[in-house]
Amino acid sequence: MKIPKSFTHAHVPDNRSACATLQRDASRVLRRFAGDLSLRQRDFDIRARRQRRHQVEVFSLHTETLCVQIAHGPDRNAASVSFRTCRGRGDMSGGRDNVVSLDSLDTPQGYTDLLTSLRAVAGRRG
Repeated sequence: MKIPKSFTHAHVPDNRSACATLQRDASRVLRRFAGDLSLRQRDFDIRARRQRRHQVEVFSLHTETLCVQIAHGPDRNAASVSFRTCRGRGDMSGGRDNVVSLDSLDTPQGYTDLLTSLRAVAGRRG
């Protein structure tokens, strides 16, 4: 997987163009995760929200058992990707976050390993 440049550059919350690019890229990456996990459209939701206190943009892929998040804030040089278990699509708690290195996503083996982990967390085979 090629990591979008918007993930590796510092995030400027006041720049609307940069925010729109970040949202587009994050949604594209999350849709790719869903496609590679063989999820049907009705099996997942992609959400965007902003944590105003820290001005962090958070994009997430929710299924009944899995939550994958991409977060990028002004105090970070790069986006962070994490995943965890959840109980239903409305569950914002669940297990602890498992952080994924952006460098590992850039390699074929790292991306394959991530998909294997996501399948295990989601309880899916394949």
